[in-house]
Amino acid sequence: MSVNGKTAGLLKDALEGRPIEKAEAAFLLALPEDSLEAALLRAAATTINRRRFGNGGLLLGQIGVDMAPCEGDCAFCFFAKSHTTVQPALLSVEEIAARCERFARGGARGVFLMTMHRFGFEWFRDLCAELRARIPPQLEILANVGDVAASQLREFKAAGVAGAYHVCRLREGLDSCMNPAARRATIERIIDAGLAWYNLCEPVGPEHTPAELAEQLWLGVDLPCVQHGAMQRFPVPGSPLYRHGQVSLPRLGQIVAVAALATMGKEHVKSIAVNVSNLVGLFSGANAFFPEGGEPEGRPEESASPKEGFTTALWRQSSEITTADCREMLAAAGFSHLMDTAGRPTQPLSAPPREGA
Repeated sequence: MSVNGKTAGLLKDALEGRPIEKAEAAFLLALPEDSLEAALLRAAATTINRRRFGNGGLLLGQIGVDMAPCEGDCAFCFFAKSHTTVQPALLSVEEIAARCERFARGGARGVFLMTMHRFGFEWFRDLCAELRARIPPQLEILANVGDVAASQLREFKAAGVAGAYHVCRLREGLDSCMNPAARRATIERIIDAGLAWYNLCEPVGPEHTPAELAEQLWLGVDLPCVQHGAMQRFPVPGSPLYRHGQVSLPRLGQIVAVAALATMGKEHVKSIAVNVSNLVGLFSGANAFFPEGGEPEGRPEESASPKEGFTTALWRQSSEITTADCREMLAAAGFSHLMDTAGRPTQPLSAPPREGA
């Protein structure tokens, strides 16, 4: 079985240190996911990124602190007001702080606090400030909120927020009520405010074309993100996009691999993430996971499925992926240690989690 000459040449160049260009990314994304070429692409990306990040893995937790029918009304989202059944709810500060403690015990170095597109700014700012005073200092507070003004981002930073996740998503403005220009403007304000910008190619579905994927990926190439990667879309029953189904893990890994090769040489990129956390992603160039639960306590069924707040486990209708699950996958994939958001080693994966790491 022979390998396409163009693919072989691109991968050889990447292994020698040349990042791929946008047109080359679209070419690689057009490879059949079950082809030898796609498998070699994923293998090349993981080889490059193991060397690039010193074989270290990063864990960043996520907590849905605010849940309600969302005005953003995205066609792919569990919370879209047109098809959701959720009722408004807020997590208490005590519960959020307790979950942060469990993330820190499990080796996570940051936690994303997630809200709906529209949220109470003062409430969220004050929550971040209180958490910063209460949770372990090594655990960074990261915001995942709707579009915000520059002055609000400065207040977030003063309250102890270290970074923010924000994406101009695939088919933004078509599959959502959001304005793509407004989404990009918020990203630029995050960067200007001196916050770390976290980014993914998402929410990936089977209908997205190689050209669309490459175009969306390139926002994280042109602007200085600290993390790139890809996230698959989970098909939400009752949503307009449910009929499209879900991409396979090899296809998701293929997109992760392209993100890795596109950001080679970008020193500000400190990790490549895959969501939902899975072993295929780790063999496709990813080295970062988003655990949905911290270190388990008591019986697994009690700690893995909290009754309040949300993570992606809510719409997957499954137990949350914990820090222990993530460490196990990283170790199984041959990663040697956990690291912080700057890429510095924190603890060997062979060692148990330790307090105050």
